[in-house]
Amino acid sequence: MPRRRPHHLRRPDPAPGTPHTDITGLSHRANAAIRHVEDRHLWPGATAKALAKWRELLDRPGRWLNGDAVISPGLEPESDRDTLLDVTRLLPPGPRRELERLLKPLDDDFHRRTTPQVLNGGEDLTRWWWHRDREL
Repeated sequence: MPRRRPHHLRRPDPAPGTPHTDITGLSHRANAAIRHVEDRHLWPGATAKALAKWRELLDRPGRWLNGDAVISPGLEPESDRDTLLDVTRLLPPGPRRELERLLKPLDDDFHRRTTPQVLNGGEDLTRWWWHRDREL
């Protein structure tokens, strides 16, 4: 009986037609690592979609970011940033640095265009974007 190749044992084959979107600005190695994380923990294209929505928020004109008229849990841009943080934590060190380097200017822009909330203590500061106000 023929032996199965190691990559067939480690990674399940994606379903036919599932879109894997490569992220512009990342190396082939980083995109492959992101696809591997998406195959195991998320869904194909989750990182590219979250990054596009985070960029879309920051592409809005103006000095300050306005809040959304309708707030729906799970549909806020901050939820997309949560997805990006989860992916970043699951990546190996090299691809993690590449993705963080891509996110840094976006995070700096978000931090600059929002105002801090008053904290009561006990908040999870690793997800700092939830503790910034977009409404003025």
